[in-house]
Amino acid sequence: MSAMVVLMNHELIQSQKEDALNTLKVDTFIFLPSDLQKLWKQIPPDEEDITVIVEPIINWLSSNSKQGDYILVHGDFGATCVVVSWGLNNKRIPVYSTTQRIYQKTTNESGEIVNVHTFKHVMFRKYKMM
Repeated sequence: MSAMVVLMNHELIQSQKEDALNTLKVDTFIFLPSDLQKLWKQIPPDEEDITVIVEPIINWLSSNSKQGDYILVHGDFGATCVVVSWGLNNKRIPVYSTTQRIYQKTTNESGEIVNVHTFKHVMFRKYKMM
């Protein structure tokens, strides 16, 4: 069995938990401590090089995950790239959640248009390098 380290800007939903347990055979979920979670959610948009900013997260991953563990990575594209690269180079399995997008447009009783976007988890897909 392996763990899944969660690096996301939002909560892990029940269908993702169930899929990780059933399909990936994950037995433990590991979440960033609050200070690193705050950092992950607020990668500065005006910094040219974010490797130094992401370094504390990489250091934490190095100490809190092992070879064969999954890392669920969603977030800032550059930070995601850094973590995925580290994960692949250190025998972790970086994955992301694929979703089905469902759109509904309705008109309410006042004649206003109401748009509803639903994102449904489909599966985890491994990040790969060519």
